[in-house]
Amino acid sequence: MKTESNTNKDIDNQEVEVETEVVEEQLSEVDQLKLELGEANDAKLRALADFKNFQRRSIENESRATTSGMARVIRAILPSLEQINMAIEHAGEDAVVQGFQMARDGLLQGLADCGVEEIIPEIGEAFNPLLHEAMMRQDAQDMETDHVVMVMQNGFQLGEIVISPAKVALSN
Repeated sequence: MKTESNTNKDIDNQEVEVETEVVEEQLSEVDQLKLELGEANDAKLRALADFKNFQRRSIENESRATTSGMARVIRAILPSLEQINMAIEHAGEDAVVQGFQMARDGLLQGLADCGVEEIIPEIGEAFNPLLHEAMMRQDAQDMETDHVVMVMQNGFQLGEIVISPAKVALSN
């Protein structure tokens, strides 16, 4: 009986060992699958982040391209606007001058509708090299050096882009 009992125990031990090995293999496979799932989730998150960055860069590029295109058109229009301004300044008070004034006002309104702002320096304002272009210097009493004493031509900017700086005379 002892031998039969020992044989049954040996068989039971072998079955337990086999079952333990199977369970360990299955646990190993589960761990491997968990690792692969984690890697797949990380890859998905990286792909989503890359896509969001791509979308943001695309929007920024489109905005820059639009602004750049508008700036080119505005630069092309500004010389004509300045010629109209000079014609108005040197003409009398007749219907032709009024027509020029209406044309100028329409152009300025169209530019404003596109987001263009006129840079209008004030007399006595400190020189700002980002917004002003110094054309000459003049002696000016009661004014600090490098302040605007005369505005020769207003400037224009589109957002933060200076299309045309204001042309000014500075104090000595």
